[in-house]
Amino acid sequence: MNAETPAAPAAKSKKVVSANPADRYSNAGPSPDPWARCALIEYGGDRSYAWTVRERVIHTPAAETGRTEQQLLKSLATPGRTEAGLAFICQMLAMVGSAKSVPALAPLLQDAKTTEAARYALQHITGPEADAAFLAALGTLTGNAKAGLIGSIGVRGDTAAKSALTAIKDAATEPAIVREAATRALARIATFKA
Repeated sequence: MNAETPAAPAAKSKKVVSANPADRYSNAGPSPDPWARCALIEYGGDRSYAWTVRERVIHTPAAETGRTEQQLLKSLATPGRTEAGLAFICQMLAMVGSAKSVPALAPLLQDAKTTEAARYALQHITGPEADAAFLAALGTLTGNAKAGLIGSIGVRGDTAAKSALTAIKDAATEPAIVREAATRALARIATFKA
C-alpha cells in the first residue's frame, strides 16, 4: 500500500513593510483641493468639497479673511466652473469678500446668466467699488435681470444712483417690471441718509 506523502505546507509570504509609513499611500495620489473642487459642484451632486470650504470660510479668523477671499477668487477662476459652483463661491464671497473681489465679480454682474450669483456677493461688499459695478451693469442688462440689479442697488441704498434710476423709472421703452423696480429702489434709497 502506497502512502501518500503529505504536501508541504504552503510557504507563507512575507509582507514587506516600508520604514516610511507614508509609502503605503503613495499609489493613492494627492487629495483633491477642495477650493478648486467646490467650483465644479453640480446641483443635486456631491457637496462634500463645498461643505469643507464652507466650514473653513465660516470659521475663518478675522485676521485670515484676506487669505480666504483670495482662495475663493482663485476658485472662481477654476476652468470648467459650473453654475452651481459659481453660486456657491459667490455665497462664500458674500461672507468674506471685500473691494478686492469686485474686479472678478463685476463682469459676472453684466451677464444675465451669472448676474444673480454676482449680485448676491456684491450686495454684501461695502464700498464705492461695488456701487460702481452695479451702476456700470445697468446699461448691459434687460428685463428680469435688470430689475434684479435695480433691486440690489435699492438694498444697498446707493444715493448716487438716484438720477440713473429716475431715468429708468420714466423711460417708456423700459418694460414695466424694470420701471417698477426702479420706483421701489428709489423709495428705498429715500429712506437712507444722503
